[in-house]
Amino acid sequence: MDERVMKAICEHLKAVIYAEDKCIFREGEPLEKMLFITQGTAWTYTSISNNSIHESSNCSSVIKCLEKGDFFGEEILEWATNLKSFSDFPVSRKVVKSQTKVEAFAIRANDLKSVVCKFWWHFSSRELMQLNDPHSRRWQHLAASSIQVKWRLRHASRLVT
Repeated sequence: MDERVMKAICEHLKAVIYAEDKCIFREGEPLEKMLFITQGTAWTYTSISNNSIHESSNCSSVIKCLEKGDFFGEEILEWATNLKSFSDFPVSRKVVKSQTKVEAFAIRANDLKSVVCKFWWHFSSRELMQLNDPHSRRWQHLAASSIQVKWRLRHASRLVT
């Protein structure tokens, strides 16, 4: 990723901490930020109604474990690149819940949208399609790690001056 784009993203990143066993995102609610996990473990799952077992029972199905280097909320990037209005704001399709204390960096949707608008040529639809490609997990991890390093360096330089 271009150095200027990384710098612009890092300017908007905020360090966040979630205690153990806390809901980070709820299924069906507005997805207001993208999260880059630096420490801890969170689970993503979808609530599904299973009427074949009990008429009114709800059960949850664990889908994925998020750990250091993983991220959640890529729908915001897709939303920002399509230049959609806030009325077309994405909603979370999953529940994200911390299993341990989770430390992460977050970028709010409107901040990411401003970066995408400023550097639109770096966000082509071909690159976004690769987000869902299982072979690109290695690159996703590298991108998340790079953002973390850049943010820490930028934050450290601010403390020195």
